[in-house]
Amino acid sequence: MAAYRHVYLSPHLDDAVLSCGGSIHAQVTAGESVLVATLFSEGPAKPVPELLSPFVAELHRRWGLGHDPAAGRRAEDRRALALLGAAALHLPFADCVYRTGPDGMPLYPSRDAIFGLPHPTETEVAGLLDQLIRVLATLPTSPQSRIYVPLGVGGHVDHRLARLAAERWHPARTGLSYYEEYPYAEAPAEVQAALNNGPWQTQLVPLTEANLAAKVAAIACYASQISTFFASQAEMAQRVRAYAAHLTAGQGYAERLFLIA
Repeated sequence: MAAYRHVYLSPHLDDAVLSCGGSIHAQVTAGESVLVATLFSEGPAKPVPELLSPFVAELHRRWGLGHDPAAGRRAEDRRALALLGAAALHLPFADCVYRTGPDGMPLYPSRDAIFGLPHPTETEVAGLLDQLIRVLATLPTSPQSRIYVPLGVGGHVDHRLARLAAERWHPARTGLSYYEEYPYAEAPAEVQAALNNGPWQTQLVPLTEANLAAKVAAIACYASQISTFFASQAEMAQRVRAYAAHLTAGQGYAERLFLIA
């Protein structure tokens, strides 16, 4: 498989498009190859996932994707990325809400639990983190590829793991661009917490009206996830546009990346 010019590491089946959908559309429009690799795209191993936790049961009711929500979410992702013109790759790791420990109990049984440090069993030797690094090393990249990594805005455990895995895969961090996760990035304090006073350079990626419209349309493909962050698709479109304008102080639209100085 030929190497891609741009490879986005998306923790979940919507993060890259929510955060970088305009940039992806601009790159594809310019004739550059783009791959979005979603790390945590799988459902649970148990045949009755609702038994994992009341939290999972509530999520499944809200998503309305039937008996196999993970498959439904992957289908949404394929539609969104086809609209943008990017390739989709779904890696074989379960979303944190489905992961269990050696005792079969959920590692992240509540909303509060998913916004924090990874469980120790996932970062120990031969744990989930090591598995992620091995799979990332097989991605179709070259020394000329630009890798886009979640900064960790908002502190979601899967975003933290994605960033850790990327940095251990590329310890020199050359070739890495860090994207701020939208809509968590609407809170400036969350962005600053993720930056943690590091030696960062900010890069604004200008977007055209066509880029932004494509991003909004692609986000709308994730119909099951709209209620997680927005009151409606109309509110989603308004907020996405408002934030893209905010980044340029009203002088057009943009998305924001951070590079190690």
